[in-house]
Amino acid sequence: MSKTMKRECCIISDPGSTSTGSLLNPNQLTIFIDSDESEIMNPKILCAVRAGDKESLLKRMKDDAKILQRLVDNHENSLLHIAAASGHANIVDYIVSESPNLLEKGNLISETALHVAARAGNLDIVEFLVRYITEFLMCDMLISAKSKNGDTALHVALKEKHANVAFYLFSVRQDVSFDVNNDGVSPIYLAVEAGYCELVEKMLESSPCLSKLALMRGGKSVVHAAMRAKRRDILGIILSQDPGLVELRKEEGRTCLSFGASIGFYEGIRYILSEFDKAASSVCYVADDDGFFPIHMAAKEGHVRIIKEFIKHCPDSIELLNSQCQNILHVAAKTGKSTVVKYLLQLDEHKRMMHEQDVDGNTPLHLATKHRHPLVVNIFTWNHGINLTTLNNDGFTALDIAQALKDDTYVLHKRLTWMALVSAGAPNGQKPIPLKQSHIQNPEKYKDSVNTLMVTAALVATVTFTAGFTLPGGYISSAPDQGMAALVNEMNFKVFLLFNSIAMCSSMVTIMALIWAQLGDVLLTKKAFELALPLLTTALVSMAMAFVAGVTLVVSDLPWLSHFVLAIDSVFFILLMLLIIPYAFSSTRQGFLRHIFYFPYFLMLLVVNEDSNNIDG
Repeated sequence: MSKTMKRECCIISDPGSTSTGSLLNPNQLTIFIDSDESEIMNPKILCAVRAGDKESLLKRMKDDAKILQRLVDNHENSLLHIAAASGHANIVDYIVSESPNLLEKGNLISETALHVAARAGNLDIVEFLVRYITEFLMCDMLISAKSKNGDTALHVALKEKHANVAFYLFSVRQDVSFDVNNDGVSPIYLAVEAGYCELVEKMLESSPCLSKLALMRGGKSVVHAAMRAKRRDILGIILSQDPGLVELRKEEGRTCLSFGASIGFYEGIRYILSEFDKAASSVCYVADDDGFFPIHMAAKEGHVRIIKEFIKHCPDSIELLNSQCQNILHVAAKTGKSTVVKYLLQLDEHKRMMHEQDVDGNTPLHLATKHRHPLVVNIFTWNHGINLTTLNNDGFTALDIAQALKDDTYVLHKRLTWMALVSAGAPNGQKPIPLKQSHIQNPEKYKDSVNTLMVTAALVATVTFTAGFTLPGGYISSAPDQGMAALVNEMNFKVFLLFNSIAMCSSMVTIMALIWAQLGDVLLTKKAFELALPLLTTALVSMAMAFVAGVTLVVSDLPWLSHFVLAIDSVFFILLMLLIIPYAFSSTRQGFLRHIFYFPYFLMLLVVNEDSNNIDG
């Protein structure tokens, strides 16, 4: 360095504080503010500092130390802040030598140059600043100085995941590891969250007594941080120091078990339940602020393995009800976790959970229906012993709820939910289904649907009418069978003619039904829809079958081509069925027919990816 000088650290109390600042109380350390008036720096000076061009800087500064102290940018960063952030050691050395008091100067958010260097991850700059502070200023309290948010340089380094800087700052001032900022976050919390196992271990070892962790109970829980980071090793280190932290409630009133269950940290849950059996067993029966117990959180997020672990260590936790009197099957059904529902139904031999009603009288089936989870509803309806006639407190069955949803819009999930109940023969309750006034007073809501179906039916009628007079293979032009179809004796021709006729007649009846639907009567419109939809479905399917039969007929002399065309058409025919069945389905399918119709229904569930949010673990 060009100059060395010693200064006393400038400590003043916070404005409005009743106590005076003291070196013995780092929480009251306030950054020194230069009494000289600040001045916005010239852009050329700013560029020189950022570029590390010392010669250009010296030329513009003219060795005026007072100018060095006054110049700031729009964020009140001094030249030292900017040089430290840019990582230019030569500039930092020059500025500190000329104006050591800039080490104490804070920017707009009261961050010193050490904060800025730590945020940038410039270890060389951090080491230089710390050495100067400790050796020449003899004021190591600046190392633990806090910003407006209460962050020390160690907080900043850990937030930015600069492990090497964090390790160094900790080695210099180990006592700040447990200091919390304004958000209740300590450096050890950030180290746990970042997964720095070695640093966490050293921080715990540096504590003169084990009460340090206990004193942190007012801040954010390091146990919850270990759970969030999903670090079993760090969790073990912390709990070995203070097992009582297992019972700590943070994060919306959740214990570590409840929080771990919500994020699916199976290894952490298993470790706590196994190693801290007595304390953990009691925590299993502690509800969070929303009234959910840990096992409810596991069911809500679809973590089957964690549910199994809870039942293994606390068998009667399966009986717990949340604040809405809902068991874990209610919670799984409500959130659409089909893997959890399947597992719980296997445990529910007496069908008690399946038929239990919550505070509103809803069974798990009611909740799955209300929240439009068709796969879960389908699982319930195929379960032997399910009671489809159960009424909730409003007097509605599950089918009533599904129909109320279905009448709102033809959303696919709602439609598939309704289909699952109808196919199982679910009944309506005696109470009329509540419909919105708009459905009764505004028949215009059906106008676009009617027009769309009308155009589709007209196109099918036109195509099938034309195909009826342009037959595959043409006509015989000579006597005695002149005018007859040339391929009339072929089986595929008969199939073509049959399906083409069905498509033609079905589309014509559909058109007539939709004409009635335009008269403005809502009830008549709904009845017309009930007739038109299956007829139009029949017409579309029949037209597709007629096309397949006609094409395979005219290429029958080439078997490989005929089979190839048939295979391609079959794939697209299945896709057509998947798109049509959920829209036109409107009747109960019992017995053998229900099993047949289950396959296209299940394929449609896969298409909408209903089970995508289910997690086993």
